[in-house]
Formats: sequence, C-alpha cells, structure tokens
Amino acid sequence: MVVIERDSELILNKDMINKYEMGSIAYFDIETTGFDKHENIIMLISLGSFTDENNFRIKQYYAEEKSDEKYVLEAFMEDLKGYDRWCSYNGKAFDEPFINNRMIINGIENFIAPSEHVDLYRMIKPYYKQLGLARCNLKTVEQYIGINRLDKIDGGKSVELYMDYLRSKSEKLRDVIMLHNYEDVLNLPKIFKVVFKIETGSDFAREDGITEKQLSYLKYLLDKNNITLEIDYNKVSKKIASKIIDSLIKGSCDEKNLLQMIATNY
Repeated sequence: MVVIERDSELILNKDMINKYEMGSIAYFDIETTGFDKHENIIMLISLGSFTDENNFRIKQYYAEEKSDEKYVLEAFMEDLKGYDRWCSYNGKAFDEPFINNRMIINGIENFIAPSEHVDLYRMIKPYYKQLGLARCNLKTVEQYIGINRLDKIDGGKSVELYMDYLRSKSEKLRDVIMLHNYEDVLNLPKIFKVVFKIETGSDFAREDGITEKQLSYLKYLLDKNNITLEIDYNKVSKKIASKIIDSLIKGSCDEKNLLQMIATNY
C-alpha cells in the first residue's frame, strides 16, 4: 500500500463554511475495479479535511496489489475515527455501501460509518435543471462553478489503468489514477457553493417539492399543535412532507425532531 498526503490552499466563503460547519466534515471518494461490491475491490480511497480555515489536507491510500485492499480499508477507518459527518458526491448510493461491504468481506467487523452522510449529489439533484444544467454528474457541476481539472480521465478509465498498473507497476500510471481521485475530493468543498446558492436563494423550488394539498394540511397540523417552523417550504420534498405529516398525526410533535427531518430531506 502507498499512502500519500498533500495540503492545498482552499479559500471559501466564510458564511458558507460556518453554515455547513465544513471544518468538522471528512470528505471522501473511492476508486473501485468495478461496480460489484462483492467481486470487485477498492483500489484507492482519498480522505480530505480542513486543518485550518484555508488549508485542505488530502490523504490517499492506494492498493499496490489487490491484496492490499484490507490495509487500505484499515488505514482509512483509523483516520476516519472522530468524525460524525462525512461528505461525498453520490456516495450514499455507491461509496458508502461499497465500503461497508468490503469491510465485512475483509474481516473488518468494527467499522462504524459516521452517523451523518452529506451527499452533495442528492442536495443538488432536485434543482439542477433550474441551475441550467443538462446533467447532475460531478464534472458538469464542477464546470458550472468554473473548476478546470488537471486530470483527464474518468472512473472507467481508471479501472483500465489500474489493471495495466498491476502488470507494469508503473508509477506514472499510479499517479494518473491518484490525481483523478485526488481532484474528486479536492473539489467537494467547492461544490458546497452550489448548495449554498440553492439554499440561500428564494427562486429555487424542488422539482419533487411539497404539493399544495400537502402544504395546506401540514400547516393545519402545525397550527393545531401550536408549532411554528421557520423554514422555506419550497425546499421541502413530497417524501419528507409525508413523513412530517405522518409524524404529527401520530402525536410526535417535537419541533427539534421535525426540523431534523427537514434538514435531511434529500
């Protein structure tokens, strides 16, 4: 296993950093040899965090052999300890389940993922058409905020290069793969700019947003229970609205819990 650590200057809007408490988040991304979390392995993980307001450190764990996967996972797990929140782009659907499964397969039974997963993809997807984006994939969103990558490959190409690396042990191939994953993580804090724009703008409404019927009934239930929620209802999804209504009907009227439900409504 190769472990490389590198610092980068990253200057972002202070209001945005404070709003999302970005300094307490672990930012991560994985590279795998395929989509099958039972048969394919994790060849590379990058883990990023702020060491101070303007410095972002990324640590990368690279499997020089497929058998190194266990060492990669163990090192990642150790460095992830102490974080209650981690952040990815579409990691709820792919990265987190893949990591969990590979931990089990490698006999690592004491892995506990951070309790909150901030998935930027899910936070942006309900609004991407209103942003004028044709797609909601990572590179499209990066281009929207003016990010120009040094790496020129995608995840599919990294698999091909990794197979070549296993045969040749070429450091040049390794560096190309690692740069791709490095930039995936380096750009995660920058993508909060899009989330910040959505959440602080009054012109954005979810495509899967709360219906008029739901809104009317929800407001009735809140009024009946003497609850006032200072929220933008345009940002509440139909799915979460149903959960809140159901919770209120069943007598669960704790304002803090309701707000928590809304905060994770993606």
